[in-house]
Parts: sequence; structure tokens; C-alpha cells
Amino acid sequence: MQRIEQIGIVTRDLKAMAKRYEEVYGVGPWVIADGEGGLDPKYQAVDLTVRGERRDFGVSLAWAKVGDIEIELIQPLDELSDYGKFLKEHGEGIHHISMVTDVPKFQKTMEERGIPQLMTGRVPGVETWIYYDSAPEVGMTIEIHDREKG
Repeated sequence: MQRIEQIGIVTRDLKAMAKRYEEVYGVGPWVIADGEGGLDPKYQAVDLTVRGERRDFGVSLAWAKVGDIEIELIQPLDELSDYGKFLKEHGEGIHHISMVTDVPKFQKTMEERGIPQLMTGRVPGVETWIYYDSAPEVGMTIEIHDREKG
């Protein structure tokens, strides 16, 4: 792991949570992709899987920077994703931490340790992302990104 890139927080109400972060903590401005009328195509993920099974789950998303770290707010729109499961079982809170890493080396390490992929997806022309079910080992879900060269 080279550095933390993002902290992903699951919430029941994306706009209310973004407003609280902005008013109380000065975090913002927020880029919001709230799913109203569909996500902007530049944020539309494809090839979504949860525990290896194809699932077209829905989310609303918001992003803001705090220094070099991105805060990502995630409002699940259904219970098909791990975000929905997390919200149902744990309530609002930190779902994952995204790391910058050597992706092939990290994937090999996770495979060798027997840590399965939790969710995957791709934003065409931007990136592929993988969440690992690492919480039992290190107390949190880890996400990595493989940026597409463009």
C-alpha cells in the first residue's frame, strides 16, 4: 500500500450528509451524482459484481476533497450491493478505505491470503475497481483502483 486515496462512507441520505459535512466541518464543495434521472454517464459503472455474482445495484454518490484524501458518500438505492448490506447491518459509517497500490501485486497477495473480492465494477474509460472482503483480517474493507490509460 502506497497511500490512502479515499474514505467511503455509507449513508441513508446523501444530500443531508453532504450538507452536514459542509456546514459543520467545512468539507466541500461536493460533486454529487444522485441518481435522479440516472447517473451522469461519466460516473456510470458497468460489469458490477457482488461476491462474484453479476448485480446491477444502484447508488447515489458524492465526493469532496479533504487535503489529498477524497471523502466519498454512498447512498445505496437498493439492497443488492454490499453498501446496502452494510447500511442494514451496521447503520451509517465508514464502509471502505481506498488504497493506491501496485494493483497486480496487491491482487496476488490477496489471492495468496485467501481474501476474496467483495465487489467489482468498471467505469469505462476511467477505471476498474475492486473491493476486498478484508474486514475479518484487518477490520475494514479495502478498495483498489486500476486506472485506465487514456
